[in-house]
Amino acid sequence: MPYREHRPVSDLIERALDYWDSKRAGRRMPARRDIEPIEIVGLLPYVVLIDVERDPLDFRYRLIGTGVAARFGRDHTGARFSALMQQNKESDVWSAAVRILEEKRPIVSRIPYTGFNPWTQYYRDLSMPLSEDDIVVNMLFGVLEFET
Repeated sequence: MPYREHRPVSDLIERALDYWDSKRAGRRMPARRDIEPIEIVGLLPYVVLIDVERDPLDFRYRLIGTGVAARFGRDHTGARFSALMQQNKESDVWSAAVRILEEKRPIVSRIPYTGFNPWTQYYRDLSMPLSEDDIVVNMLFGVLEFET
């Protein structure tokens, strides 16, 4: 499997990466139309879908799973990274998103948690590129796992 630099840290992330990889079908990246929610019911609470916007570059949450929204205490669906202090251009989240656009491969990041839960200090973010033409990344398909 060409996108695995090392073994992901959990079963959740492993399952998400296996799913993304299975949807490539010989391409570098799957498209959004290849992702079938019915096939990933167990992952859905932890899924985020992010639109890539250009001119100027920004990222907008299209969908945030219920488990992710509950852990952060709010649902940022529709919000742009640039409007969220913890995800602006200087943040680890923004940097990882830009890196995915450049490298066109999945990336696992360990990001400091900035929510209301005092028992959670970090979360793992598996972000995977989606592309309609297999050239330009137009969406990010992510799975978040919180460390307590």
